[in-house]
Amino acid sequence: MSIRHACLLLFAMVFACSEYKLESALDEDGAMDTGRGSTSDGDGDDTAVPSSYDGAITGRICDPSGGGWIVGAYVYTMIDTDGDGEGDTKVEDSTDEFGRYRLSGLPIYRDYEVVAVKGSFTASYEVSVREGTTEIPDDECALDPPNIAVVTGDFDHIEDIIDEMGLEFTEFRGTGGSTEYRDFLTDSAAMSEFDIIFVNCGASTEWLTTHREEIRGNLRGFVEAGGSLYASDWAYYFVELPFPGKIDFYGDDSSAGDAQYGWLGLVTANVVDPVMQAIVGSTSASINFDLSSWAVSESLSPDVDVLLQANVEVMDLWGGRSVIPNAPIAARFDMGAGRVIYTAFHNEHQETTTIDMREILEEIILSL
Repeated sequence: MSIRHACLLLFAMVFACSEYKLESALDEDGAMDTGRGSTSDGDGDDTAVPSSYDGAITGRICDPSGGGWIVGAYVYTMIDTDGDGEGDTKVEDSTDEFGRYRLSGLPIYRDYEVVAVKGSFTASYEVSVREGTTEIPDDECALDPPNIAVVTGDFDHIEDIIDEMGLEFTEFRGTGGSTEYRDFLTDSAAMSEFDIIFVNCGASTEWLTTHREEIRGNLRGFVEAGGSLYASDWAYYFVELPFPGKIDFYGDDSSAGDAQYGWLGLVTANVVDPVMQAIVGSTSASINFDLSSWAVSESLSPDVDVLLQANVEVMDLWGGRSVIPNAPIAARFDMGAGRVIYTAFHNEHQETTTIDMREILEEIILSL
């Protein structure tokens, strides 16, 4: 198990935290509150902080390249309030649309460890608070990148966006009759060396007949142990088989190809996720499906989060078309200590020059 996997398990057991805490950063009108920061004890209840606790730590969080501010990163530190040498009160915040956070109500003349978490991306800082507000310099804003694996596909290249974000990754060929991806996904020890596995649309379906149960079990085990999995469009069976019932796809979603009836066209999606709303600056986004026969998801299990939804057209066997209202075109769920994200859209042949799609895909990568 990688260091990151162990850390995620510890976070889940001790802090029960998630990077998606942006809801608390929005005021009643839905606007960002940039003067946030709260103190809570271990059970999540608010704890009264003595007025003498007038120290604060502020800073900003950016992506590993330092090129973009991170929205919705979870930032916290611990206070030893009873003097036993162990932190027992947590001070926490979520970064706003400019990557800013503020941890207030801290006793002065103490040293603190500030931890920032965004999906598999983490960072920690040792900070001495002597009086008033201590600001972490902007040049220390970067999160540490995770270990990333990419299974290539014929119709998608999410690795292009990963590369443009300045992130390193290991590629496993999933096209052209290569068995490289299959060898990787049948080796659970090799998979455990990575924090995130991306599977592109158009990756080989050969494993469904030769190593179906082995890879299905390995993918589920990888996520439950703390790994994150992303699949796009035709690679939906990498999600459907390990996690049946989470996403209900159009048609017979138990086999590859039977959900691929989406019709091409530009749709206006409803942005449901609050972090994505802050990034896009709107509750709607333009998503272009300029290739027909994309995999359509109809509904989700109650424990699956809708990130984006839209009214989409589907083809039938007789050449006609009908509309599925509010179809989830991007969804996220947690399983064990890990996370899964599926999107019906991708970047190959798509209009990713539009700001909406590019920013949404970058947020998906950062949130895994």
